[in-house]
This record gives sequence, structure tokens and C-alpha cells, in this order.
Amino acid sequence: MEKLKTMIKTKYIGWVASLGLVIGLGSCNKSLELQNPFGLTPTNSFTDLASYQRQLSGVYGAFASPDYHNGYTMTTEILSDNTYETLESLVNFNQVHNWQYDASDRQRTFFTAMWRQPYNTILQANYIINGIDNVRSENERFYNRILGQALAARAIAHFDVLKGYADNLDRASTSPGIPVKTDTRITFPARASVREVYDAIYADLNRAITLLSDVDAAINTATNKGGIDVWGARAALARVALYAKDYTTATTQATAVINQFPLATRAQFPGIWNDANSTEVIWAIVNNSGDPGSPFPSAELMSFRANRNTFGVLPAFVSTFDTTGFAATGTGRDIRFTSYFFLRNRVGGADNWALSKFRGKGTASDNLVNFKVFRVAEMYLIRAEAAALTNNATQANADLNALKAARILNWVNVTLSGAALTNEIAAERRREMCFEGHRWYDLKRTTRVVSRPVTGAGNPNSGVQTSLPSTSHRWVFPIPEVEMRANPNMTQNTGY
Repeated sequence: MEKLKTMIKTKYIGWVASLGLVIGLGSCNKSLELQNPFGLTPTNSFTDLASYQRQLSGVYGAFASPDYHNGYTMTTEILSDNTYETLESLVNFNQVHNWQYDASDRQRTFFTAMWRQPYNTILQANYIINGIDNVRSENERFYNRILGQALAARAIAHFDVLKGYADNLDRASTSPGIPVKTDTRITFPARASVREVYDAIYADLNRAITLLSDVDAAINTATNKGGIDVWGARAALARVALYAKDYTTATTQATAVINQFPLATRAQFPGIWNDANSTEVIWAIVNNSGDPGSPFPSAELMSFRANRNTFGVLPAFVSTFDTTGFAATGTGRDIRFTSYFFLRNRVGGADNWALSKFRGKGTASDNLVNFKVFRVAEMYLIRAEAAALTNNATQANADLNALKAARILNWVNVTLSGAALTNEIAAERRREMCFEGHRWYDLKRTTRVVSRPVTGAGNPNSGVQTSLPSTSHRWVFPIPEVEMRANPNMTQNTGY
């Protein structure tokens, strides 16, 4: 009976939460007459810390949506120079892949989902943040554990919207950012400046770090990294600070995480991707059979369930890995190569490489695998980039070589400087974190150039566009048309 009550509460709260979004309401001004069959409201549903803890499942469930970390986070890779659309494609994302999108969002509501779902996550977190102080006295450290996760989640979701829909991502930028949502009311917020959005994100993450440093129980275990603990909050702040060009904060937070988590060995590394181990994982979206929402990471790229390689891996990218010995033994010197890719077939004498990074748990081939949001490898690369851009080549080289030594058999350290160093850090970010949702945004915040040669590709769609200039307005996503219609205070990005 208690389980049933909990299910009813969770179901109702999620239902009410969806009404807090502006998007999808259209321009109708009629009063909404809601019939509540259970007599519950967001106010009387939360009566103690335990009930707020249950609401965290709504926060993490929103992160796990196919419209968020279990789908579109990775699907942004199709905008980048890592992929090409194959002849197996059903062309669902053809316009997105070829940068032909607009505010009407005809392509399966791609940009609508990327706007809406993070805000749904924010809403779920705000139900906790706005009310939990009423029961704080019940158990201070339990309160810290719940509120800290909610604050970190709200910050991460705001940042995920900001990096897609804002143009200038510098910390002090006064260009249009996104609305900052800190309550659960139906409102029509205007876009805050990028600087103001960062102020809110920094405030949430710094407070989360303080709270999560003093909790009553561990959030994660050695084998289950399904929650945002203090290290996840620090990792999030390191990532945010790198984008903001706040290299001091990026270095401080990345170092704290590096000191806590070891890099995986070559023997351990393949097991990260089939969930045999959680080495170097800081936070992951945990996906299990029977979970709602079809949580199948990368299914829009290489679907093992449908046996469809919609987006292949560009040969130009494949060639950047050290594959010495692969032809003879099936394993290249760089352990990432066979952990990430497989040779699907040969078409017209050309290799058709596909993504196996999210094949499944154990030996399964069903895309049902945990999505790793933060790994310590990223922290090494954040610290290396921050060091290189602040004239600390010694630290940058040390971090770059440490990561390469963990991945590449018999790696011999090298020392780089200037452009050669920053270029190699960028290339290593591309190799290490490919298809984890980073490449498009890395290009956006640095060179703003995409070169996508399909030469040597196994079966490219003839319509694949091969380049996007830095001057294109499509580096910034269009505010969805439904949001523009619903919110009279919203302004569209230039060019849409």
C-alpha cells in the first residue's frame, strides 16, 4: 500500500510539474481548470524530507529522458565533424545533420525537445528547492543531501540550454542568454544575459558543493554512480567554468576531482562502456531493463535493436586514432578505438565504421547501457586546456601525457607548446569524449568551423553537407517556434 501511495504521489507531481512550462501552452489565456483525482498538490505532497527525497526521482528521471541524456545529448554529435549520414538513415535528422534547421523545427521537434526537457528537469528540481526549507529542522545533513542534488541538477540543466541557445558563452557576456527559472509558477520570463545566467549557475553549484560536502549518507557507491554527489557538482562547475573561460575555477574544480578519481587502466577501460565497472565515472544516468522512456543511448546514431547505422563515423576521424596492430590482432595501440567503434561492413571497397560505445551491458547488443555524464578523463582535459591557455605548458603537457599513457600502449611522453599544444588538447578531447555530446559545443566555443569530408566513407548519403562556416547563424540554435508563440517576452536568435 505504501508503495502504491508513493507511485500515485510521484505520478501526480510529475503531471502538475509539466504545467509549469511555458512551452506548449500556446497563446491561450483561458484559466486552466484542473481536476485532481487524488486530492494532492505540490504543497501537501511534500510533508517531510523523505517525500522530498522521493521527488529526486523526478529530477533524475527527467535527465534520463530520450529527449535529454538518453538521446539528444548524444544526437548533437550529428551536427559535428565526427559523423556522416548513411544510406541506412530514415532521414529523421537529415535537416539537423545538414544545418538546415529553423524555428519551426520540422525535424521531429529536435530543438523543441532540447529546450523543453532541461526546463522540465529544472522544474522538478524547483519543487524541492522552493519548499524543502520548511522541513529542514528534521535532519540538517539529510536536508543537505537532498537540496544539494537539486541545486546541482538545476544548474546543469540551465547550462545545457545556455550552451545551445546562446551565442557568446564568455563569463562576462551581456548577449542574450536564456530564461533563468527558479520557481514553479507558470510565468513568461524574458531571456537573461549570459552573464546573469552564469551568475545563477555558479551560485547553485557553489551552494551545492557546500551542502554536498556535509551529508548524512553517501549518494553513490563504487559500482553505482547514479547520483550527483559533491564530486559531480565539482565536475559540473569545472565544465561550466571552461566554457566561461574562467580558467582559475576550471583548474581548481578539475584538480579536486582528479585527486579523488583515478584514470582507468587499459584493462579496465573497455568495461566502462558495457557497465562491467564504473572506474573513473563520476556521474552516470543509470539505465536498466524496464525503465520508462526507452532509455537507449545512441540509438539515433547506431541502433543495435533496429540493426541500423544511421550515422557512420567519418573515416577522417577514425584515422586520428593510433590503430597500430589492429589489422593483425583486432586491437589497436589506442584502447579507445576498439572500445568505441566496430567495422560494420565494407561498401564499394570502403570501410563503414559504426559506433559501439553504447552497445549494451555485458555482451548485450540493445543500446541499454548507462550514459556517463562526467568522467575524470574530462577533468584532465579541462585542466590541460585551462593550463595551456594561461601559459602553463608544463601542466598542460603533464595532463595530456597522463591521459595518453592510460589509453595508448607504450606511450612515450611528448612536449608541445603554443598552437601545437592547444590543437592536440582539442584533438584529444575529440578522441576521448566522442559521442558523449561534446564535439559540437567544443567547435562552437573555439574555432566554429566544421569540416566533414566523406572521402573513404562506406555508404554516405549523397545529400551530406561537408562544411559549415564560422559566420553561420546556425551555430546558435533557434528558440522553438512554440516557445515564441507562447511567451510574449521571448526574443528569437538572429537569423531565424
